Amino acid sequence: MMKISKLGVLILAAAAAVSVTGCDLFGKKSEAPAQQAQQLLPVGCIAAITADVPDVSTITGRTSAYKESEVRPQVSGIIQKRMFAEGSFVKKGTQLYQIDPRTYEAAVDSAKATLAQAEASEYSAKSRAERYKKLIDSKAISEQDLDDAVAAEKSAAAQVLAAKATLKNAKINLEYTRVYAPISGIIGKSSVTEGALVTANQGSALATIQQIDPIYVDLGQSDVDLRNFKQAVKAGKIKLDSKNRAAIQIYFEDGKLYPVTGHLDFTGVDVNKSTGMVTVRATVDNKDGLLLPGMFMRARLVQGELDNAVLIPQVAAIRGNRGEVSVYRIEEGDKYYSVPVTLGREYGNAYVVTSGLKAGDLVAIDNIQKLQLFLQPGTPVNPEKQEFKIDFTGTDDDPALLNAAAADAGKAGSEKASK
Repeated sequence: MMKISKLGVLILAAAAAVSVTGCDLFGKKSEAPAQQAQQLLPVGCIAAITADVPDVSTITGRTSAYKESEVRPQVSGIIQKRMFAEGSFVKKGTQLYQIDPRTYEAAVDSAKATLAQAEASEYSAKSRAERYKKLIDSKAISEQDLDDAVAAEKSAAAQVLAAKATLKNAKINLEYTRVYAPISGIIGKSSVTEGALVTANQGSALATIQQIDPIYVDLGQSDVDLRNFKQAVKAGKIKLDSKNRAAIQIYFEDGKLYPVTGHLDFTGVDVNKSTGMVTVRATVDNKDGLLLPGMFMRARLVQGELDNAVLIPQVAAIRGNRGEVSVYRIEEGDKYYSVPVTLGREYGNAYVVTSGLKAGDLVAIDNIQKLQLFLQPGTPVNPEKQEFKIDFTGTDDDPALLNAAAADAGKAGSEKASK
């Protein structure tokens, strides 16, 4: 039997004391499991959520006039007077220019005289023909004389018709010396001044009138987005107004929302071979004249709805040098791993995740830089779960804005039906 020295007995006794009291050989207490957990890196995390997200496409384009008319002279002459202020609103039928009418007034007078002469000749020929018709029965004249008289009557009547046409044409040319506005709208700069010679149907316009209320916004949309939009309309996922038009939001170049909702009226029938884009046209009310032709605009068109889309905060997305995107997912044992994901559109302060995550997955949203620099994937962390709420502050995704146009359209349709 092996003998134990006094020193060995003391060591065994000390070890037993440590195991009972939780102290080390130097009298210090060892760390409990809870204290060890506190030393793990705290990582804020949220659970990915699902929501029905509007499928919105952002497209760009420029405004164009609803109607545009170039004013050109239809007769030649000297401009006597300009009768409008450049840049002002003119109504259809307002006189814009006065061309010297004197030669055209003389032409009207000459045509009147020619008509009077033709009517006198017609009266004489008609009277002769009537007398000859009475004399033919008594054989006082030959049938040839009667035929000549009737022919002369008809010829004189034709001369009257020709004279009337000439007079009418002269009056039209005289009327053309007064140049009127063909449409209502804003008239631009005049290309001529008083005293200038203009010619009928000249190449350059005297001025241009543009109707800008309402106004068009011509936009370029990809053929894929347009196809998705039409399918969503067919499936009833997009509400149309009483005129079967889809609502569209218009934004200025600086990102400010134009306060009036537009409506999609037209889509092109062909695809641009070089860009793959299709022209779509929206009509927007412009009573205040804030929109002018040629302005660059941005538009957001609701193309349908993404059902049960997976959403994560934008701060959770980690972008690599090559454009790849990943997140840190907290898995079993509170260990974190890098998971590649594919992102869809932004929605408020969130991203739509199209692949790589499912609802309920925990993803890190803070201390991400420390995880990248100091720890390796698979290391346990101390997850601190937080609540995830979508914030639309400073974004264009507020559901109230996205649904306002549809609500207005429904209201308009109800009012129309009640009438």
